[in-house]
Amino acid sequence: MTNPLYKELMEKIEKKIRDEYQPNQKLPSERELVKMYGISRSTVRLALNDLEERGIIYRLHGKGTFVSPVFIDQPNLGNMYSFSSQMSTEGRHPTTKNISLKLEVPEKEIAQQLNLSEGEKAYELRRLRLSEGEPFMYSRTYLPINIFPDLKMSDLNQDTLYGVMKKKYRQISVLAFEDVQAVNLGQEKAELLHVKTGAASLKINRKTINDKNVPIEFTQTLARGDKFVYRSKQYN
Repeated sequence: MTNPLYKELMEKIEKKIRDEYQPNQKLPSERELVKMYGISRSTVRLALNDLEERGIIYRLHGKGTFVSPVFIDQPNLGNMYSFSSQMSTEGRHPTTKNISLKLEVPEKEIAQQLNLSEGEKAYELRRLRLSEGEPFMYSRTYLPINIFPDLKMSDLNQDTLYGVMKKKYRQISVLAFEDVQAVNLGQEKAELLHVKTGAASLKINRKTINDKNVPIEFTQTLARGDKFVYRSKQYN
């Protein structure tokens, strides 16, 4: 069965967004799209409505339709977010720069998140997540030493964090709890993310649980406010 016309148009617009358009760039008007593709205005509206629902575009009343920034897209709150998967889905080239890995006693709040006893140590991993070489996210991840003994930077340079968790330590992430808040970046983090001091950012705290109901990771992430919108759908 062939796709309905509006789906064909939707796919064409989505391809242009991936290949040509920039975030926040204005799209052709409905009338222009009708002329460009030789289809009805109702078909154009159906395609744009679908793209808007998926967060790929956004509309401003009286101004037009624009390409959305990158979304931290949670179709369901039970789904695990993956930066690499999200970027790949959008046709981008994601990379990770591991900045440092050190063993330390985490601050009290983080120790509590990981159920660590007083004085118990965890690895702190600092990373930059990039797309097409441009920094999008800065994160600090804490990993209990009793679950991840002898963790090495060389492991993380050869595989993803979750790949190392699964292959080397047999740890499987099955659940994550996240909270998100808007913050302004200080000078150090702003420089890392190539933005001005005070720029808007999303701060995401994430605790990951394994299949034995044990917390195995706590990550604090700063995501550039000009690149990300956090969106989720909930089902009753």
